Amino acid sequence: MKICIIGAGAMGGLYGTRLIMAGEEVHFVDNRQSVVDNINQQGVHLTGVDGEHWIPAKASTTASDFFPVDIAFIHTDTNNSAAAAIQANAVLDKQDGWCITFQNGIGNVEKLQHELGIERVAGGISYHSAASPEPGQSFHTNVGKTWIGELDKKPSARVTRLNETLSNAGFDVQIAEDINAIIWSKFVLNCAVNPICAITGFRTGEIGTHRAASEFQKRILAEVLEVVDARGISLVGQAPRATIEGLADRLFNRPSMLQHMDAGLPTEIDALNGAVVQQGRALGVSTPFNEALTLLIKARNDQTIQEIHGPEIDYDALERRSK
Repeated sequence: MKICIIGAGAMGGLYGTRLIMAGEEVHFVDNRQSVVDNINQQGVHLTGVDGEHWIPAKASTTASDFFPVDIAFIHTDTNNSAAAAIQANAVLDKQDGWCITFQNGIGNVEKLQHELGIERVAGGISYHSAASPEPGQSFHTNVGKTWIGELDKKPSARVTRLNETLSNAGFDVQIAEDINAIIWSKFVLNCAVNPICAITGFRTGEIGTHRAASEFQKRILAEVLEVVDARGISLVGQAPRATIEGLADRLFNRPSMLQHMDAGLPTEIDALNGAVVQQGRALGVSTPFNEALTLLIKARNDQTIQEIHGPEIDYDALERRSK
């Protein structure tokens, strides 16, 4: 199977590197030249629970360089979903090529389907955790399950083959009867965890050990579940409240939104709590806590981007001018 990983960050690096090590032909596409250069010059760098590996690989900012491939994995953040869809369309085999998204949040599937067509898109979710300390590096911090499935809920040969391919690469894979329910189930957890970590600096398991953060999380989650109920969506697995309570003082990863915030990168808030607010308005469900959190994340994100990437603000000059 010839595979293109679109988004060679923490998760894209993890999946791509394991697949290469399992004997698959894998190429990487990323819009960051530093990532592409590092991969081409020294290979992808996988560290963490998998041990340390430097694996030779090819990367480009232009997906068409690797045309044609059988499948494209979409591992970009949600802000780049539309651009990733264009890259996927340029690299996929025109007859049988298809893509699968492993992104957080909701709305990604629809952007891919708009560009590629409904039948060329499948859904996936990963419960692995990883970070990317350096361009082209994936630091694998937590092992979890990978879910894949067709969006129309029908069995397919291509998903069965992908299941075998990922399993051979050491992933714990399960084909979902309803992948959309899996996507929404993770969406609920992401909304209750990621932005609270990003705004407070807490790691996942620290939220439940602090009274104020824990109380705020309960109010965020209550609104999210109201929206889910109004949409008529059936979640899968353990009840969300019990799942989140079980994270307290146990899981200490740094969610991707906290990583983005600290690095001065745009967050995925619009595909998470921002989407809750939009869905709530359409359904007549009030979501004041999610709206407040969305606005705070956006304000804090703007501040960190400016502070890290500049230009530097001369506050003394501003103070003098105001007198």
